[in-house]
Amino acid sequence: MTTKDAADLGEMARVEGLLAALGPVEGKRIIDIGCGEGVIARGLAAAGASVHGYDPFIAPTEEISEGAGSYRLLQARADAIPEPDGSADAVLFVFSLHHVPRSSMGAALAEAKRLLKPGGSLCVAEPLAEGPAQYVMAPYHDETEVRANATQALAAHAAPAFGSETIFFFSEGRSYADFDDYAAQAIGNMRYNDYRETDIVNDEVRGRFEKMAAQYGTRFEQRVRVNLFA
Repeated sequence: MTTKDAADLGEMARVEGLLAALGPVEGKRIIDIGCGEGVIARGLAAAGASVHGYDPFIAPTEEISEGAGSYRLLQARADAIPEPDGSADAVLFVFSLHHVPRSSMGAALAEAKRLLKPGGSLCVAEPLAEGPAQYVMAPYHDETEVRANATQALAAHAAPAFGSETIFFFSEGRSYADFDDYAAQAIGNMRYNDYRETDIVNDEVRGRFEKMAAQYGTRFEQRVRVNLFA
């Protein structure tokens, strides 16, 4: 397998970073595994793709038109996607592979390979466990280990299965008015994460937020790595 040098895309929104890595998606069929509420699926549909998003925790929808494309959300586990072999131009895991149980990561990546057409791409975007955002959330949601597990799974299961790998980095900024705004946004993500409101709203997390805000301001950048296999 050939690996191209990492490219730094600078600061951009999540969908923009994915599009910069994937290239044009108009007319392409994309499967988004671990789609959550469908933010990425909707953004790719607006760019002209036909997207099916799968997540075990969402309510299914009908096909929804968005821009030049469309998307639909369905319920399924990452290692059991009810789609035919070779039916997708690209399969995505966006901030989701590290949520797959470690024992199932290999099966989930094999499932992604099964879904791809010849010449298709597997795109895995993972936040790096570093920077001010990581420091603030470490007491209640430290994902250092699970993100490392995802990286190891890519090396063990994805890299040997594809002909080439290209690595991209981009930085995703998120602004907060103050700690209360930060806490409200974190609480909004509890549905997909194993923490409670009291884990966030406390003196330790507030102190960490205020320390980072004093150093960096209230816009925290999250570094993201994208592994694109083809």
